Amino acid sequence: MFRIGNLFIDFLFPKSPRALELEALSVSEILDTCREAAEIKEKNILAVFDYTHPLTKDLIWEVKYRGNKILAEKLAMILYDVIRQEMLEMMIFKSMLLVPVPISDKRREERGWNQAELIAEKLATLDGEKLFKYLPRELVKTRHTESQTQTSSRKERLDNLVNSMEVLHAPAVTGKCVILVDDVTTTGSTFAEARRALRAAGVKQILCVAVAH
Repeated sequence: MFRIGNLFIDFLFPKSPRALELEALSVSEILDTCREAAEIKEKNILAVFDYTHPLTKDLIWEVKYRGNKILAEKLAMILYDVIRQEMLEMMIFKSMLLVPVPISDKRREERGWNQAELIAEKLATLDGEKLFKYLPRELVKTRHTESQTQTSSRKERLDNLVNSMEVLHAPAVTGKCVILVDDVTTTGSTFAEARRALRAAGVKQILCVAVAH
C-alpha cells in the first residue's frame, strides 16, 4: 500500500529530473562525493558534510522543502553510523533518547513536515541495535521565529531563538541522555536553544548531530 501511495503521489506531483538523480545515488556515492564538514570546535556537536558543497545543498533542499523520504533515509543511514561510532567513543552503552529539533506550528503548516523528524524517523527504523528510543514532539517550538537565514550574526540568531522551545513533559527526559538531530547547523544557535530547553527539563547529557554544517 505504501508503494502504491507513493506511485500515486508521484503521478500527481512528478519529481524533478534532479530529484530522481539524487534518489538514484547510493549511500557510498554520497559519501564519496560530498565534502566532509570542518570540525566544530564546540563540544558534543557533530556535522557530517560541508553545506557549501553543491550535492549536499541539493540533498538537504530535497528533504527540507520537498519532504523527500527516500533521501531522508539515505541521510539517516549515514547519520546512524556516525552516531553509533560517537556513542562508542563517548563510552555510552545505554539507550539514548532520539529527539528531532522542532519547528513551529506555522512552519509545519506551510511545509507539511519537519525535515529533522523525517530524518529521525528513518534513524529509528534503522536502529536494529536499539541504540536509542525515538521521542518525537516532546521538545516543541512554542513560538514562531523568523528564518535563521534572515539574521546576519550569531548574536542575532541567538536573540531570535531565545526561549522559543520547551519540553512538554519533563519526566520523559529527566536524567536521560539525548541525541538531538537536525538537517543543518550554521552558528549552532538552534542547537543552543534546544539544549537550553532540554537541560531545563533535567536532561543529563546531549549529543547534537546534523547532516551538514
